[in-house]
Amino acid sequence: MIWQILLILLTIILLKTWIDLIRGEAIFVPLPRNTIRKMLKEAKVSSKDLVFDLGCGDGRVLIIAAKEFGAKAVGIEKSWILSKICEWRIKKERLEKKVKIINGDFFRQDLRRATVVFAYLSKKINKKLEPKLKKELKRGTRIVSASHEFKSFKLVKKFKTGHFYSYLYLV
Repeated sequence: MIWQILLILLTIILLKTWIDLIRGEAIFVPLPRNTIRKMLKEAKVSSKDLVFDLGCGDGRVLIIAAKEFGAKAVGIEKSWILSKICEWRIKKERLEKKVKIINGDFFRQDLRRATVVFAYLSKKINKKLEPKLKKELKRGTRIVSASHEFKSFKLVKKFKTGHFYSYLYLV
């Protein structure tokens, strides 16, 4: 019985992923930890930063930003299941005082407090997100994006991360 329930849940998750792919939405594909470290290092993340991870998935960016770079972090995740996994991982790592998870749509969240924005989204979502970032982010905020560019921001650096490029921007 339990296997049947798990199989149904897995089928639902895979179906939603397939639909999101067809619509050009970002899907959860975890970045390797070394890629995350390199991206955060290039963004010069420190204990003075508040890192916002847009579509935070399983929380690995948040955990690395908090534990290894000393930053505070906010993860915004639309998927209820992934946000619960994030919360569990944050609690397991005892990072509740440094990391906050928001289960919601980052298009409906206030991003003004961010000093660093981390994004691993899609071309379509990056383009749609640009006006919001321009409107809400303060001058000097860094944006680090894996694989997909933000065309309307000043590119500071393009760098190789694994099998693709990542991009660092300054607002």
